[in-house]
Amino acid sequence: MTPLHRIEERLHALTFRQAAILVVAANLLLVALAFLLPPDGAERGPAILSILGNFHILALHIPAAVLLIVPMFEFFERHEQATATVRRLSVFSAAGTWGAVLCGILHAHFNGFAGEAIELHLWGGIGAAAFAGLASLLLSQSFTVRLASQVVAIGVMSFAAHIGGEIVHEEGFPFKPNKVASPRPDKVVIDVAPGAKRDDYAQVIAPILEAHCVECHGAKKVKGKLRMDTLEALKKGGSEGAAFVAGDLQKSLMHVRVTLDPSDEEFMPTEGNPLTKDQVQAFALFIEGKPIPDDVAKAALAATKAPKQAPKK
Repeated sequence: MTPLHRIEERLHALTFRQAAILVVAANLLLVALAFLLPPDGAERGPAILSILGNFHILALHIPAAVLLIVPMFEFFERHEQATATVRRLSVFSAAGTWGAVLCGILHAHFNGFAGEAIELHLWGGIGAAAFAGLASLLLSQSFTVRLASQVVAIGVMSFAAHIGGEIVHEEGFPFKPNKVASPRPDKVVIDVAPGAKRDDYAQVIAPILEAHCVECHGAKKVKGKLRMDTLEALKKGGSEGAAFVAGDLQKSLMHVRVTLDPSDEEFMPTEGNPLTKDQVQAFALFIEGKPIPDDVAKAALAATKAPKQAPKK
């Protein structure tokens, strides 16, 4: 008898009340941990918990896949009583989803994640664990009830997975196509009214930040407590200091990090294309309070439209 078989048999022997207490207690523990270990954007130790949190990305795929195939066994077999296969798969998916969410809570808290999307993904994951547990709890019920509970669990899990996919990739994932339908314009035009002075932050710096930095330092996802989607947020900075200090390149992290050696652990951006020489120069001129020449601005903006490289492994 395999360990999974023994576990499933012991759980199957529980009364409905005992099983309900187990499922509720396990998911209340996740809720408690979500409040005790919030995703606040601060990176912290101990290292072992930070590493354990990294396994969230690995731990979530198998139970999610198993949760998807349980209704297939139910639908094609159509037994009034849940078969041993369905029971084992359902218990495995519920336990696996719970474990993946636990790792996710640790991952967000100890590895410096924060933001609206992180919060939504966190509570969506807890909801998925709860409904997966409920589906396993209802294995003693009729075929229709079991199937309905499994479909609902898949729906909640799909919502959490969709939010997680947007965090890792980009908004609209997985339904957004990889390539744009219309060709990219060759020329970059900076609209400035005749006689008016160009707003270098709004028209040059902000688009560069949006293309390279805001994905990890915006409202939805906030690494290191740093947001880079407004000038006020740049001045406020994050856990490592201010991103923008007027007139001081050495204290402005938005310039310091992009000029490090790419092999340095603190080099930014960590994903996608590094900033070009023109983009770095635009940052430096803006921080020093100097106007950005038109040729530098156009070259810097043109580089923001270049296709993104695959994330570093």
